[in-house]
Amino acid sequence: MEKITKNISLGIVGISFLISSPLITGYVLKTTAVEEKKPVKTAFVAEETSEPTETTEITETKATQPAAEFSSEQEKSTEPVETVPLEPGSKFVKSDKSYFDDALFIGDSRMVDIRDYGTFEKSSFLCAVGLSTYKVTGDRIVDGDTLSRKCNERDFGKVYIMLGLNEVADSPESFRDGMVQLMEEVRQYEPEALIFLMANLHVTSAYSANNPSESNERINMFNEVLEELCDDEKVFYLDVNPLFDDEDGSLPEDLTGDGVHPYATCYPDWCDWLCEHTVTEQSQLAAAPGMNFGQAIESLKNNQFVSRKAWNDENIFLKLDSSSEETRIQKQTADGKIVTWVASQEDMLATDWFILE
Repeated sequence: MEKITKNISLGIVGISFLISSPLITGYVLKTTAVEEKKPVKTAFVAEETSEPTETTEITETKATQPAAEFSSEQEKSTEPVETVPLEPGSKFVKSDKSYFDDALFIGDSRMVDIRDYGTFEKSSFLCAVGLSTYKVTGDRIVDGDTLSRKCNERDFGKVYIMLGLNEVADSPESFRDGMVQLMEEVRQYEPEALIFLMANLHVTSAYSANNPSESNERINMFNEVLEELCDDEKVFYLDVNPLFDDEDGSLPEDLTGDGVHPYATCYPDWCDWLCEHTVTEQSQLAAAPGMNFGQAIESLKNNQFVSRKAWNDENIFLKLDSSSEETRIQKQTADGKIVTWVASQEDMLATDWFILE
């Protein structure tokens, strides 16, 4: 009897094993499959690439000092765009970095450094060490890309150009021709974009003295060509040299390792300076020639809003109120209140009236 009971027990165990073994096997296989599908995290080490430096009159290099680190608060700036001119009559206003989200930067090694060490993370760049006007026009390949491809990828509201450093030993006339051709090609692809011609940065006084064909005098000559091409309507001249210049109008020795290229830590300051020299519709309107009082009244009669540059506040404007039996001029104050307005003698003699769009 004991033997029969033992055999029955062994039989039950055997049957249980046969039933459970496929489930166990399936679980093991499933677990193994899941483990095989898990991504393996590996450390990625970027390869060091050396960009070929072409033989130029001024030897183009990149900034030699490591870039400064930036906090996430700086990167995610939400500061609203300022529309008050930096000074009366100025066409420039201060904007936050989002102003440059739809900007294309074209240029040589200094532009490469703005890309690598600056703070415009969402901007696009078409730049290379040793670049000059004739190396980018004609839709030539620049660092693996072309102007037409860049402009086909997205629409640009602003195009910044900084070239001339590698042509400063040539004639200003040939440089002008090359820049005009480049501007025409930019306009072909981006007809509505604002174009900013950026002045070439000065070199140190020692470098200037030892290299007469690449001196600050010649750099200034080429910068004058750039300034002459600007109309302050769709093309603007930007000269950052006062930000860095010493008392002699040269790049300070302590800001550069080669006499030509600023250290990497200079480029965030350069980007901040560009933020303070942006152009908006409001700033262009404020910088435009003004109307006299009679023209302002006629504009009010045409149901347009008018303001004065001297008020220096886009929230202040006049409008005509014809809702009652007696038509009157109303003024919106800086805090948004609407009051009845009476012109002063200064208002009637002023010639800084403009239509507020």
